Amino acid sequence: MKSEALKILKEYYGYDNFREGQEKIIDAILEKRNVLGIMTTGAGKSICYQIPALIFEGLTIIISPLISLMKDQVDSLRLIGIEASYLNSALTSDEYNKILFRIKRGKIKLLYISPERLENKFFLNFIKTVKISMVVVDEAHCVSQWGENFRRSYLRIADFVKYLSGETQIQTLAFTATATPKIKVDIIEKLNIINPFIYIDYFNRDNIYFKVVDNSGLDKDLDIDSKPFIIDYLRKHKGKSGIIYCSTRKNVDDIYSYLVGFDRSVTKYHGGMSKEEREKNQKLFLDDDVEIMVATNAFGMGINKSNIRYVIHANIPADLESYYQEAGRAGRDGGSAEAILIYNEKDRDIQRYLMEKEAEGKTDRNYLNKRLKNFNKMIEYAELKTCYREYILKYFGEKMIRNYCGYCENCKKEKNIKDFSLEAKKIISGVGRAKESLGISTLANMLMGKADTKMLNKGLDKISTFGIMKEDKQEWIESFINYMISEKYLIQSAGSFPVLKLGEKYKDILNGNIKVIRKEDEKIDFDYYENDLFKELNSLRKEISKQENIAPYIIFSDMTLIEMAEKKPRNRWDMLKIKGIGNQKFKSYGEKFLERIINYCMEERI
Repeated sequence: MKSEALKILKEYYGYDNFREGQEKIIDAILEKRNVLGIMTTGAGKSICYQIPALIFEGLTIIISPLISLMKDQVDSLRLIGIEASYLNSALTSDEYNKILFRIKRGKIKLLYISPERLENKFFLNFIKTVKISMVVVDEAHCVSQWGENFRRSYLRIADFVKYLSGETQIQTLAFTATATPKIKVDIIEKLNIINPFIYIDYFNRDNIYFKVVDNSGLDKDLDIDSKPFIIDYLRKHKGKSGIIYCSTRKNVDDIYSYLVGFDRSVTKYHGGMSKEEREKNQKLFLDDDVEIMVATNAFGMGINKSNIRYVIHANIPADLESYYQEAGRAGRDGGSAEAILIYNEKDRDIQRYLMEKEAEGKTDRNYLNKRLKNFNKMIEYAELKTCYREYILKYFGEKMIRNYCGYCENCKKEKNIKDFSLEAKKIISGVGRAKESLGISTLANMLMGKADTKMLNKGLDKISTFGIMKEDKQEWIESFINYMISEKYLIQSAGSFPVLKLGEKYKDILNGNIKVIRKEDEKIDFDYYENDLFKELNSLRKEISKQENIAPYIIFSDMTLIEMAEKKPRNRWDMLKIKGIGNQKFKSYGEKFLERIINYCMEERI
């Protein structure tokens, strides 16, 4: 059966070999063992049960918490020629009955359902008549009351498996991305997984750069502190996909409105919105129609979008499990990504207060202590002076070979420190000479000496600070201005057309009493692979996704497009050597992408 599994991997998924964790889990499944797989986001959990489902006789049932996750998985499987379907409340009765008919005839190999479906007597009666090969529990941590994502409906799963099993228990598989040792034990007990093969993946996501922006020393108002950092960061990474998490619906609405005011490509998601609006906005983000999703933690579980380049937490999360799982939604394709936590003491105190208020209605006396204990670990992380990655890995019970990862903010903190007092003086002089009348972009243009119509009409080319920073790039100047706003050296007015005014400490900078010492920007390079051919292929993928109403990453991942752009295959055989392209994918899309590559090479005479 192992050779059959490898054949399916190549034919349908386009890969020659399994990853280490996938191979061990699939070997155990093929030996008919129950399995608990704790694998980081992007480690390829789905393949672990999808391939055995195709080998075994009968139907595999996958219990999944979200409708959107079911749809993505089924779309991906159908695209490569695998018969799969889902049952949820969005289906009409006619659609529902057609799926049951196909299940009964053995035409469907994988069926996705929600845990709430286990309450439906009609479904229970029907499924008892079908040969079941495996029951798979996705996002298995939802069964644990020790976790923040506990769902009571998951507690019915063990009884459901017993109901289906009869004399011999049906093979049960459980998968999750994050689980502490306590949650791991809880999953096994609550799901009644007998003698499981347990595989715990390496928790290290070495492509993610971890960073904390500490606002504790400033005025702790979110409106003042977080937003300049966020808008500056987004300007540097325009065109990249990312998520901004907020702890409350109000903060989501505030940051969303702020970014809309700066004409950013943004949408939002939280529980106060209608179901239709949430689904519409989620689709916009998954289909790459907008770059930025501002959301509460109601968004993201099971999201398979692979090209998210950054995750920013505008507020401190309640626990480290939630933080690492949400941060792990960046860089699923293996490319460079960033996870940034914006932290301040006021935000910390608000979180504690909300936990105390929530605990007032609980009968469990240990509830608050448990929440605060988890929260204190999150605070320790936010206030850490040593390696962020080492702290996370130790929390999840994994050891690092050394106490230095070399790829987080604390490990790089002592590098590239520079005195920017001269640049600060030039900017302050520019604000003063222009009589505090300019916005960020206009000020930067004036300091660079850009003599456009707007500059000439205002007479800005006549003042002494015109062109005094002509050697610097506009992107850097605007970034440094935002930094000066966050440090209160400058003040940005409110309104539709905000202008810059001098802060209370500007004289100390001019007189040399305060030095502006700052670490040079450590910008993570997300664009190292984006040549013109990649952009052509990305554009083609977007066209196809619109025509077929599926998310672009389901067609091909960014990493597959990158390899196409690098290797420039000219025929079917060369195309099939690229990771992520199997025979089924090639039949659907290979010729279209080959044509675009060949045309590009002819035009560029490559």
